[in-house]
Amino acid sequence: MTKMVYSPRFAWELSRVTSARVEQKIYDTLDIIEAVPSIGSRNIPRMIQVEFGEGVLKMVVDPFDIFYEYFDALDTVYVYTLVFQRQAR
Repeated sequence: MTKMVYSPRFAWELSRVTSARVEQKIYDTLDIIEAVPSIGSRNIPRMIQVEFGEGVLKMVVDPFDIFYEYFDALDTVYVYTLVFQRQAR
């Protein structure tokens, strides 16, 4: 089973989500990432690539994007951040 590791930044951003419906969608999406880690998009905004590197993947949970990286050799997903879509450029 894939190990999920959450950055302190992601945890802080998740704590700021005020909609229970959106929060549940985020948890559901994290379950999908855990089951199929390579599912994310490689269409990453430049600012995110600069900050986290070329291996970053994205999953959309409207109105947010989850940015994470899958380390195949370790079977580990590292969840970096949760960003409002209009902020990620």
